[in-house]
Amino acid sequence: MFTKCVSSCGIAIILGFLTCLWVENCVALQRTLRHYEVFHKDDVLHRVVKRGAKHSTNPFNVIKEVEFTTLGKNFRLILHPHRDVLHSKFRAYAVDADGNETVVHMDHDSFYTGRVFGELESSVRAHIEDGTMTMSIHLPEETYHIEPSWRHLPDAKKDTMVAYKSSDVKLHKTDAGAVPKTCGYIKEGLELEDKESGDELDNELHSREKRQSDQYEYTPTKTRCPLLLVADYRFFQEMGGGNTKTTINYLISLIDRVHKIYNDTVWQDRSDQEGFKGMGFVIKKIVVHSEPTRLRGGEAHYNMIREKWDVRNLLESTSKMATPCT
Repeated sequence: MFTKCVSSCGIAIILGFLTCLWVENCVALQRTLRHYEVFHKDDVLHRVVKRGAKHSTNPFNVIKEVEFTTLGKNFRLILHPHRDVLHSKFRAYAVDADGNETVVHMDHDSFYTGRVFGELESSVRAHIEDGTMTMSIHLPEETYHIEPSWRHLPDAKKDTMVAYKSSDVKLHKTDAGAVPKTCGYIKEGLELEDKESGDELDNELHSREKRQSDQYEYTPTKTRCPLLLVADYRFFQEMGGGNTKTTINYLISLIDRVHKIYNDTVWQDRSDQEGFKGMGFVIKKIVVHSEPTRLRGGEAHYNMIREKWDVRNLLESTSKMATPCT
């Protein structure tokens, strides 16, 4: 799966390789998590607290309460539908092996936001379909995640879910024993480092002095980046369970979580500045490949049948083949 962000100043391609999230069996899940619990959708109580007499786009026209117990804690959630992460012209498409697109109609009211009852500093992002939940619950001391079991446990019983805490995720440590705070990267052209490092340092010091001398406040005028999300056939099979709507809903849930992180982040150059917040994403288009793309001889396509991809080749392939977000 990858995303394509279209902004006024150009086009940036953000590749999200979610292979690390593809847990194939129970053993792999145990290697990833220190502890998790499985519960059935029948263990969840759903109540509609408020329903407007007339249909309305007001998010508070329908308020529901969801209650369940897992990980030694009782959760009572107050939720209402939301479409914050969907563009006003949002469209979703299924694509076959020949590249033919078919419009997929979605139920936008299956996505919720809200809070934990009695917890002032809490937030919830959820997708609920036929009683099965994909959910993130943020509390001051912990973040809880709930996902369908089939995505992680092939032998899981039908209509069950996996619950785990963020603190129980086993992070890979560096050789020094510390958990890295950023993603790893590869820097090319190391032979040029020594030659350029001196100039870079001088430029950095000059820029830093200029920033310190210039007192200014920046107020962004555009706060949402429209995204094109593309799922290849393997993502469709593994993370979407071979179901187009399930794949689309999962992608929306992922971006919904990322959007909240960005939207709540205060961006600032220095600690003595107020900074700004409210930056985030909206999904304008989703494309799901249900089959590998048929190719002519010698062609390469990001959705072709291939066991392994070189990162650079995959980036080049997606940038050439990806449909622009129009």
